[in-house]
Amino acid sequence: MTDTTRPKPDGSADRPPLPVVGPLSDARVLFLDDSGHPAPRHASRAIVIGGFSIASASVPTLHRRIAGAKARFFPEHGHPSQWEVKATQIIRPNTWKRQQNRSFVSECVRILQGLDCTVYTASIKKANMHHPMRQQATMPLQFQALVQHFAVECAHHHDSGLIVMDRSNDGLDAHVSNCVGTYVASHRLPLHPTIYYADSTTSHAIQISDLISGSHRRAIEGDSNMHDLDRTLAAICRTDLSTRRTHTGRHWTNRIVVF
Repeated sequence: MTDTTRPKPDGSADRPPLPVVGPLSDARVLFLDDSGHPAPRHASRAIVIGGFSIASASVPTLHRRIAGAKARFFPEHGHPSQWEVKATQIIRPNTWKRQQNRSFVSECVRILQGLDCTVYTASIKKANMHHPMRQQATMPLQFQALVQHFAVECAHHHDSGLIVMDRSNDGLDAHVSNCVGTYVASHRLPLHPTIYYADSTTSHAIQISDLISGSHRRAIEGDSNMHDLDRTLAAICRTDLSTRRTHTGRHWTNRIVVF
Protein backbone atom coordinates (compact mmCIF):
# COMPACT_ATOMS: atom_id res chain seq x y z
CA MET A 1 0.00 0.00 0.00
CA THR A 2 1.40 3.40 -0.99
CA ASP A 3 0.72 6.82 0.50
CA THR A 4 0.94 9.32 -2.37
CA THR A 5 -0.30 12.30 -0.40
CA ARG A 6 2.22 15.02 0.29
CA PRO A 7 2.41 15.74 4.04
CA LYS A 8 1.03 19.13 5.12
CA PRO A 9 3.78 21.21 6.73
CA ASP A 10 1.29 23.12 8.90
CA GLY A 11 -0.27 19.93 10.24
CA SER A 12 -3.76 21.26 9.58
CA ALA A 13 -5.20 17.76 9.17
CA ASP A 14 -3.78 16.51 12.45
CA ARG A 15 -5.83 14.35 14.76
CA PRO A 16 -5.38 13.51 18.46
CA PRO A 17 -2.20 11.63 19.43
CA LEU A 18 -1.94 7.95 18.60
CA PRO A 19 -3.30 5.90 21.50
CA VAL A 20 -0.78 3.79 23.37
CA VAL A 21 -2.28 1.31 25.83
CA GLY A 22 -0.05 0.80 28.87
CA PRO A 23 3.48 1.99 29.49
CA LEU A 24 6.12 2.06 26.78
CA SER A 25 8.00 -1.17 27.42
CA ASP A 26 10.89 -1.01 24.96
CA ALA A 27 12.39 1.01 22.16
CA ARG A 28 12.25 0.53 18.41
CA VAL A 29 15.03 1.93 16.28
CA LEU A 30 14.65 3.22 12.72
CA PHE A 31 18.00 3.18 10.92
CA LEU A 32 18.13 5.39 7.81
CA ASP A 33 20.35 6.58 4.99
CA ASP A 34 19.69 8.68 1.91
CA SER A 35 20.31 8.26 -1.81
CA GLY A 36 20.12 10.86 -4.57
CA HIS A 37 20.18 14.65 -4.50
CA PRO A 38 17.59 17.28 -5.50
CA ALA A 39 20.05 19.47 -7.41
CA PRO A 40 18.84 19.73 -11.06
CA ARG A 41 22.27 18.85 -12.43
CA HIS A 42 22.73 15.83 -10.18
CA ALA A 43 22.53 12.56 -12.13
CA SER A 44 19.89 11.04 -9.84
CA ARG A 45 16.26 11.31 -10.92
CA ALA A 46 14.82 10.51 -7.50
CA ILE A 47 15.62 11.22 -3.87
CA VAL A 48 15.13 8.46 -1.31
CA ILE A 49 15.53 8.17 2.43
CA GLY A 50 15.29 4.52 3.39
CA GLY A 51 16.17 1.94 5.99
CA PHE A 52 14.50 -0.35 8.48
CA SER A 53 13.08 -0.47 11.97
CA ILE A 54 14.02 -3.09 14.54
CA ALA A 55 13.50 -3.71 18.25
CA SER A 56 16.44 -2.22 20.14
CA ALA A 57 16.99 -5.54 21.93
CA SER A 58 17.63 -7.16 18.53
CA VAL A 59 20.26 -4.66 17.37
CA PRO A 60 23.24 -6.61 18.82
CA THR A 61 22.06 -9.76 17.04
CA LEU A 62 21.64 -7.80 13.81
CA HIS A 63 25.16 -6.41 14.16
CA ARG A 64 26.66 -9.88 14.66
CA ARG A 65 24.75 -11.42 11.76
CA ILE A 66 25.60 -8.65 9.29
CA ALA A 67 29.24 -8.82 10.37
CA GLY A 68 29.13 -12.59 9.80
CA ALA A 69 27.66 -12.10 6.32
CA LYS A 70 30.36 -9.57 5.44
CA ALA A 71 33.07 -11.96 6.60
CA ARG A 72 31.50 -14.91 4.76
CA PHE A 73 30.94 -13.27 1.38
CA PHE A 74 33.87 -10.84 1.33
CA PRO A 75 36.74 -12.54 3.21
CA GLU A 76 39.23 -10.71 1.02
CA HIS A 77 38.30 -7.39 2.66
CA GLY A 78 39.48 -8.44 6.11
CA HIS A 79 37.70 -7.90 9.43
CA PRO A 80 34.08 -6.73 8.90
CA SER A 81 34.49 -3.77 11.26
CA GLN A 82 37.35 -2.38 9.19
CA TRP A 83 35.47 -1.74 5.95
CA GLU A 84 32.09 -0.44 4.83
CA VAL A 85 29.45 -1.92 2.55
CA LYS A 86 28.55 0.73 -0.05
CA ALA A 87 25.52 0.51 -2.32
CA THR A 88 27.56 1.97 -5.18
CA GLN A 89 29.87 -1.06 -4.96
CA ILE A 90 27.07 -3.65 -4.75
CA ILE A 91 23.97 -2.74 -6.77
CA ARG A 92 25.17 -0.85 -9.83
CA PRO A 93 24.44 -2.75 -13.08
CA ASN A 94 27.98 -4.06 -13.53
CA THR A 95 28.63 -4.96 -9.89
CA TRP A 96 25.18 -6.56 -9.50
CA LYS A 97 26.23 -9.20 -12.04
CA ARG A 98 28.59 -10.68 -9.46
CA GLN A 99 27.10 -13.65 -7.64
CA GLN A 100 29.04 -12.65 -4.54
CA ASN A 101 27.18 -9.35 -4.29
CA ARG A 102 23.75 -10.83 -4.98
CA SER A 103 24.28 -13.57 -2.41
CA PHE A 104 25.33 -11.06 0.23
CA VAL A 105 22.21 -8.96 -0.35
CA SER A 106 20.01 -12.06 -0.22
CA GLU A 107 21.54 -12.93 3.14
CA CYS A 108 20.86 -9.40 4.41
CA VAL A 109 17.23 -9.74 3.35
CA ARG A 110 16.99 -13.04 5.23
CA ILE A 111 18.47 -11.42 8.36
CA LEU A 112 15.97 -8.54 8.27
CA GLN A 113 13.08 -10.96 7.78
CA GLY A 114 14.21 -13.10 10.71
CA LEU A 115 14.45 -10.18 13.16
CA ASP A 116 10.93 -8.77 12.71
CA CYS A 117 12.15 -5.68 10.88
CA THR A 118 10.11 -3.27 8.79
CA VAL A 119 11.71 -1.69 5.73
CA TYR A 120 10.76 1.96 5.13
CA THR A 121 11.35 4.30 2.20
CA ALA A 122 10.24 7.89 1.53
CA SER A 123 10.79 8.98 -2.04
CA ILE A 124 10.56 12.09 -4.19
CA LYS A 125 10.65 12.04 -7.98
CA LYS A 126 12.52 15.09 -9.18
CA ALA A 127 10.24 15.30 -12.23
CA ASN A 128 7.34 15.99 -9.85
CA MET A 129 8.97 19.06 -8.34
CA HIS A 130 7.18 22.26 -9.35
CA HIS A 131 10.35 24.24 -8.74
CA PRO A 132 13.99 23.51 -7.83
CA MET A 133 14.41 22.40 -4.24
CA ARG A 134 17.36 22.04 -1.91
CA GLN A 135 18.00 19.32 0.65
CA GLN A 136 17.10 21.81 3.41
CA ALA A 137 13.53 21.51 2.11
CA THR A 138 13.28 17.95 0.77
CA MET A 139 14.79 16.13 3.76
CA PRO A 140 12.40 17.57 6.40
CA LEU A 141 9.44 16.67 4.17
CA GLN A 142 10.67 13.11 3.81
CA PHE A 143 11.35 12.77 7.53
CA GLN A 144 7.96 14.21 8.40
CA ALA A 145 6.34 11.51 6.29
CA LEU A 146 8.55 8.79 7.77
CA VAL A 147 7.90 9.68 11.40
CA GLN A 148 4.14 9.68 10.82
CA HIS A 149 4.21 6.05 9.74
CA PHE A 150 6.99 4.89 12.06
CA ALA A 151 4.98 6.29 15.00
CA VAL A 152 2.10 3.98 14.07
CA GLU A 153 4.38 0.96 14.31
CA CYS A 154 5.81 2.13 17.65
CA ALA A 155 2.34 2.66 19.10
CA HIS A 156 1.34 -0.80 17.89
CA HIS A 157 4.30 -2.35 19.71
CA HIS A 158 3.83 -0.13 22.79
CA ASP A 159 7.38 1.06 22.17
CA SER A 160 9.09 4.40 22.07
CA GLY A 161 10.87 5.06 18.81
CA LEU A 162 14.18 6.62 17.94
CA ILE A 163 15.78 7.44 14.61
CA VAL A 164 19.44 6.85 13.75
CA MET A 165 20.69 8.43 10.53
CA ASP A 166 23.98 8.38 8.67
CA ARG A 167 26.04 11.44 9.58
CA SER A 168 26.43 13.97 6.76
CA ASN A 169 29.21 16.38 5.92
CA ASP A 170 27.04 19.19 4.58
CA GLY A 171 25.79 20.83 7.78
CA LEU A 172 22.22 19.58 7.41
CA ASP A 173 22.14 17.33 10.47
CA ALA A 174 21.16 19.94 13.06
CA HIS A 175 18.57 21.53 10.76
CA VAL A 176 16.83 18.24 9.96
CA SER A 177 16.97 17.07 13.59
CA ASN A 178 15.39 20.32 14.78
CA CYS A 179 12.60 19.99 12.21
CA VAL A 180 11.89 16.40 13.27
CA GLY A 181 12.07 17.26 16.98
CA THR A 182 9.58 20.11 16.60
CA TYR A 183 7.19 17.95 14.60
CA VAL A 184 7.36 14.98 17.00
CA ALA A 185 6.93 17.12 20.10
CA SER A 186 4.08 19.24 18.72
CA HIS A 187 2.07 16.17 17.72
CA ARG A 188 3.03 14.13 20.79
CA LEU A 189 4.23 11.14 18.79
CA PRO A 190 5.82 8.24 20.72
CA LEU A 191 9.27 9.03 19.35
CA HIS A 192 12.42 10.69 20.63
CA PRO A 193 12.20 14.36 19.54
CA THR A 194 15.54 14.32 17.74
CA ILE A 195 17.62 12.37 15.24
CA TYR A 196 20.69 10.51 16.43
CA TYR A 197 23.55 10.47 13.94
CA ALA A 198 26.02 7.64 13.45
CA ASP A 199 29.05 7.06 11.27
CA SER A 200 28.22 4.54 8.56
CA THR A 201 31.74 3.13 8.71
CA THR A 202 31.05 1.77 12.20
CA SER A 203 27.35 0.89 11.86
CA HIS A 204 26.39 -2.24 9.93
CA ALA A 205 22.73 -1.17 10.22
CA ILE A 206 23.41 2.12 8.44
CA GLN A 207 25.27 0.24 5.72
CA ILE A 208 22.22 -1.95 5.10
CA SER A 209 20.06 1.19 5.05
CA ASP A 210 22.32 2.51 2.29
CA LEU A 211 21.53 -0.62 0.25
CA ILE A 212 17.80 -0.16 0.86
CA SER A 213 17.69 3.51 -0.13
CA GLY A 214 20.01 2.97 -3.10
CA SER A 215 18.12 -0.01 -4.51
CA HIS A 216 14.76 1.77 -4.19
CA ARG A 217 16.11 4.87 -5.94
CA ARG A 218 17.52 2.82 -8.79
CA ALA A 219 14.22 0.92 -9.12
CA ILE A 220 12.31 4.22 -9.34
CA GLU A 221 14.74 5.38 -12.01
CA GLY A 222 14.04 2.29 -14.12
CA ASP A 223 16.87 -0.10 -13.29
CA SER A 224 15.21 -3.43 -14.08
CA ASN A 225 17.90 -5.29 -12.12
CA MET A 226 16.56 -3.74 -8.92
CA HIS A 227 12.84 -4.36 -9.37
CA ASP A 228 12.73 -7.82 -7.77
CA LEU A 229 14.95 -6.77 -4.87
CA ASP A 230 12.91 -3.62 -4.36
CA ARG A 231 9.67 -5.59 -4.15
CA THR A 232 11.24 -8.12 -1.77
CA LEU A 233 12.43 -5.36 0.56
CA ALA A 234 9.05 -3.61 0.48
CA ALA A 235 7.40 -6.86 1.60
CA ILE A 236 9.44 -6.87 4.84
CA CYS A 237 6.81 -5.37 7.11
CA ARG A 238 3.99 -6.23 9.47
CA THR A 239 0.78 -6.95 7.58
CA ASP A 240 -1.32 -6.22 10.67
CA LEU A 241 -0.46 -2.52 10.37
CA SER A 242 -2.09 -2.11 6.95
CA THR A 243 -5.43 -1.11 8.47
CA ARG A 244 -3.92 1.44 10.88
CA ARG A 245 -3.89 5.17 10.26
CA THR A 246 -1.39 7.86 11.10
CA HIS A 247 -2.26 10.81 13.34
CA THR A 248 -3.09 12.75 10.14
CA GLY A 249 -5.58 10.09 9.02
CA ARG A 250 -3.44 8.53 6.30
CA HIS A 251 -3.30 4.76 5.87
CA TRP A 252 -0.11 3.28 7.27
CA THR A 253 2.48 2.22 4.71
CA ASN A 254 6.17 1.43 4.72
CA ARG A 255 6.58 2.71 1.16
CA ILE A 256 5.91 6.43 1.19
CA VAL A 257 5.75 8.60 -1.92
CA VAL A 258 6.12 12.21 -0.81
CA PHE A 259 5.50 13.51 -4.32
